[in-house]
This record gives sequence, C-alpha cells and structure tokens, in this order.
Amino acid sequence: MVGKTLANARTAIARAHCKVGAISRKASTLRKKGTVIGQAPQAGKRLKNGAKVNLTVGKGPPKK
Repeated sequence: MVGKTLANARTAIARAHCKVGAISRKASTLRKKGTVIGQAPQAGKRLKNGAKVNLTVGKGPPKK
C-alpha cells in the first residue's frame, strides 16, 4: 500500500478481502501529504480473509 493515497489503499485492502486496521499519521518529507508511508504487516505477506492492515499516512513535512 506504500505510495498509494489513503483512499486507494482502502479500496485495495477491501478488494483483497481484508480490513483497514489502525491508521496513524506521521510527518514525512519523502511522500506527499495523505500518502501511505508504512504498513503492517509488510507487503507480500499472505493474510487470511478479514485480516487487518494497519497504515501509516504522511502528514507532510515537520513544522519548523
């Protein structure tokens, strides 16, 4: 899900018969605001139907 917008990540998770778990937000200069910058479990891991995927979403660069 890393690199996708939150909306696109939610759709992809639902299509994979899984659910969105916790969503946390973190400052990030690497990706645009509102883009997924982390996930747990990691990509490529096989999950059972209905498993939860936790997402970390970038909230833009840190305030100075």
